[in-house]
Amino acid sequence: MILLLTGLVGNDKMNAAKENDTNIENSHEMLSFSSEPVLAFSDSTLSQSIIDRENKKRESARKKEVEKQNKIDQQEKAIYLTFDDGPSDISGQLLDVLDKYQMKATFFMVGLKIKEHPEVVKRMHKEGFGLGLHSITHDVGKVYSSKSSPSEEMIENREILENIIGVRSNIVRLPYGSIPYLTEAMRYLLDQNDFKVWDWNVDSLDWKFKNERYVQHTIQEIKNMEQAGETPVVLLHDKQETIKHLPKLLSFIKKQGYKTEILTNDMAPLTFSCNGRCHTIH
Repeated sequence: MILLLTGLVGNDKMNAAKENDTNIENSHEMLSFSSEPVLAFSDSTLSQSIIDRENKKRESARKKEVEKQNKIDQQEKAIYLTFDDGPSDISGQLLDVLDKYQMKATFFMVGLKIKEHPEVVKRMHKEGFGLGLHSITHDVGKVYSSKSSPSEEMIENREILENIIGVRSNIVRLPYGSIPYLTEAMRYLLDQNDFKVWDWNVDSLDWKFKNERYVQHTIQEIKNMEQAGETPVVLLHDKQETIKHLPKLLSFIKKQGYKTEILTNDMAPLTFSCNGRCHTIH
């Protein structure tokens, strides 16, 4: 009888244990989830509100730092020359002109072109020029094709540059500027990857005039910035017509007593704010 009762009790315990295991397994199934809800959340209203809040905080902090840097630049009468779309077969000529006038500039370079002209990039780095990123393809349809596309292109661009000169650059300029296709979501992801988006406040229009008219236009815009108490950040391009007439612009800059500086990772960037103007390219 004792043995029989012991066996019955043992069976009850085993059955209870099995039921407990089954309940645990069921609870695990209820708790487990796939990545799909997470991806869905990233497009949710709640996720967007978080991105908007973070962007506002970042924008407020950026503006304060830009104002602080501007005061320093005004005291030193600084000016920032920037050249997009290189490097190219004529980048060496551009460096020669800048060296002749003992001036510095920052180059926002396309990843595929960096691969084609590594030696001139090494020269830029050796001579103390600023080195920035300008996407891989420079194709608007590709660069702005999705929320993550700008970051993906700049990450690849950064790796290419770092492999050649051993320096990590976080300063970027989007093809044709950050307005209107660089959305708030894209800006958030770029910020998460430590990128700083640089635009400009003086457009030389060298891409439009394609002759010496761009010099007179740029000089007038620089004067306008000076009157407004703003440090000029000048947009130029790595191309033959720009280089041909560049000495006239550099002569003006030198006579006015400006000091050319380069953009660096630790600077707050001059960026176009969305203010409702940003939208997807599609």
